[in-house]
Amino acid sequence: SFVGAPIVDTLNEATLRAYAADRRASADHFPWLARVSPAHCLSSEVTGAGASHAEYWRLRRGEENGANLRRRLLQSGMVQHYEGERGVERLVRMELADDGGVEHYEGESGAERMVRAEYADGSVQHYEGEKGAERMVRV
Repeated sequence: SFVGAPIVDTLNEATLRAYAADRRASADHFPWLARVSPAHCLSSEVTGAGASHAEYWRLRRGEENGANLRRRLLQSGMVQHYEGERGVERLVRMELADDGGVEHYEGESGAERMVRAEYADGSVQHYEGEKGAERMVRV
């Protein structure tokens, strides 16, 4: 529990990863996070253009950028969430802006495969198969 613990003690890498994975998280809070915990914080960067125009959230240790945690495509609103260390981040979840659906992925970096899709209407589909060859096996 975080109640009663000093803020700096609770802002570790696991806490920052959990914050970045939350739909309510906002880059507006990053300057505050950097002030209370300059050793471990989050950074945001916007890159690309058109359909590739994206905002990336990364862990930051001091002045060094760490692992990618989140990528939001600004044109479509789709949000991709990542886990893993810098350079071997793997996609674990994708939030689809158009229908409110969420896709879940498993596998190593570069070989992530969709294993489950959840939709706003409550329906859930389960998938098996390698990346690019996933097939629905259960609803």
